[in-house]
Amino acid sequence: MNHEIERWKMATGKVICNDFRKTGSGFFISDEGLFLTNNHVVHNISFDAAGTIRIDYSEEIYVRIGEHNHRAFLAIDENSDQPIVYDYAILRLDITPEFYFNFTDIENLREGEQIMALGYPLGFNELIFTKGIISAILVRPSHINSLHRMRTILTDTLITYGNSGGPLIRMSDGRVIGINTMPHEIRDQIRTRLQQYLNQQDIEVSIPIQDIISFILKHIHTGFNYAISIEYAIRDPSFIQHEGGK
Repeated sequence: MNHEIERWKMATGKVICNDFRKTGSGFFISDEGLFLTNNHVVHNISFDAAGTIRIDYSEEIYVRIGEHNHRAFLAIDENSDQPIVYDYAILRLDITPEFYFNFTDIENLREGEQIMALGYPLGFNELIFTKGIISAILVRPSHINSLHRMRTILTDTLITYGNSGGPLIRMSDGRVIGINTMPHEIRDQIRTRLQQYLNQQDIEVSIPIQDIISFILKHIHTGFNYAISIEYAIRDPSFIQHEGGK
């Protein structure tokens, strides 16, 4: 197991978008430098005057592997809505990784199997490992566009801000089954209520209470977490083209 963990470390990195001041996690999916993360890690959403959603991708993406930062570039079609709907982004780094992850057959997954989540939570520059089980395999609406449904994996692993984009690994074969991404709705509800409390104009919140609420909002963790099935990213034309060109 220690040997596997050392290999996993070489295949996982911290994603840094300098222009957006955002960070996340990700992992190599080929020996030619293709790197996978969540789409929301590398884009910003805004709305114009008409209420139309606008997606802007970062132009300063770097991936930190070990002690070195490497420039990364989008390999997906920036005009396609599929990576946004299914919340994945494929990056390209001009390096040959020492190790990369293979994928497992999603159809063979079962509840109760042991899994491990890897990532770089906020405040950590070291790769963090958390272990759990597959609690359920669900088909649910996309959190970006509810008209689209996607397979997600519910787990009890500890995942927090910054873990987004990291690999969810099946312990039995060391293969990736999903991309760590979405907190459970309970956490969202707690966060929403605390933010609403802070934003009420007719209530004066003392500085110590503001500090406590801000701390909770940053580090809150409640119950289950979601990972998006790996199947959507490996069906992307850019990945298929890469695999077919070998």
